[in-house]
Amino acid sequence: MEIQKRENAPRYTRDGTESFLLVSKRTGGSENLSVTLVEMEPGGEQKIHRHDPEQMYYILEGSGMMSVDGEEREIAAGECVYFRSNAFHGLRNTGSVKLRYLSAASPGFSAQLCDEWWPLPPLSKMKSVEWSQ
Repeated sequence: MEIQKRENAPRYTRDGTESFLLVSKRTGGSENLSVTLVEMEPGGEQKIHRHDPEQMYYILEGSGMMSVDGEEREIAAGECVYFRSNAFHGLRNTGSVKLRYLSAASPGFSAQLCDEWWPLPPLSKMKSVEWSQ
């Protein structure tokens, strides 16, 4: 059994978005699934991109504008968006509160992509560094 906490997950921060890599080849050795928790500030965005794994976003809190292959739609808490392999997709937080969503991709992202896309240390390590100074 693997248990991962947000604070102990590799992460990235860019464009008003912080992503925590919860399940992957890098975190737990998953071969077929990657799961992230994403927190996006108002005005933050995930730029349009694509990749081989199919993916879904489940919106936990907030709202935003989702784009999949050029189609744009408002999304909000409680909604799930699925997109196929290599679909161009992105998301903007158009609301006034933080947008939080859970993302799952299959097959899982490669270990190399996990290292490239989630390069920052876990928050728990950042806190220990702050205490040691």
